[in-house]
Amino acid sequence: MKRFSSYIFLGFMVVLMVGSYWFSQYKNQARTVSEIEINFTSPALLLAPLLVNKLLTQNLDQQSKKNKESLDLNMLEAQLKRTPEIKNAEVFKLPQGGLSVEVTERKPLFIVESDPPYFGDEEGILFKYKTIDSLSFPVFKKNSIDSSLSLSAALISRLKKDPLLASELEVISLEDNHYTLELRSFPFKVILGDASQLNEKLEKLKVFCAFQLNQDSLKGYDKINLSYDKQVVATTL
Repeated sequence: MKRFSSYIFLGFMVVLMVGSYWFSQYKNQARTVSEIEINFTSPALLLAPLLVNKLLTQNLDQQSKKNKESLDLNMLEAQLKRTPEIKNAEVFKLPQGGLSVEVTERKPLFIVESDPPYFGDEEGILFKYKTIDSLSFPVFKKNSIDSSLSLSAALISRLKKDPLLASELEVISLEDNHYTLELRSFPFKVILGDASQLNEKLEKLKVFCAFQLNQDSLKGYDKINLSYDKQVVATTL
């Protein structure tokens, strides 16, 4: 009888241990994502944490929203990266059961003239335009949607790194693979031509601008052409 009682007690303990294990697993699975922490790698210009939160959860099924162990972090990152304004996103699980999201926005470099207008970055990626009062961007115009935006974006990025054009570049137009610039402080258009020999062309532009500021004889021109070798051709309309 004592041996039978021992077997019953042993069986009860096994059932209790197995039950406790499965109950703990169930409780762990049922823990909800109680918090989503959004961090930007630099001050946000285009997105708000609330919008990122919405982007993070809008396409997940109900179970993925509730059960933290079932969340596929790579899937969440891929979902965020499909948003044009987001250059990179990393999602981490927090020890207390929430999520931490690190977002790197794309940096607007220029505005594409269209209806509606778009921002473009240094890679030529387009995303929704919004007014940013503290910043100004050059406007890019083109006569064909078939032209490579990535090549133009690379050129604009190089132009914006020049000390003069960083503040002066207002409009850059592309027509038949030739670029024309419009500056903020000078009335003439600048025929750049293609993107070759850019350093030499910019040096000629700086010299011409400096002379025009100091010599009346160089005023009154409507257009200057930098595409000729070792010279600037200035004309009036």
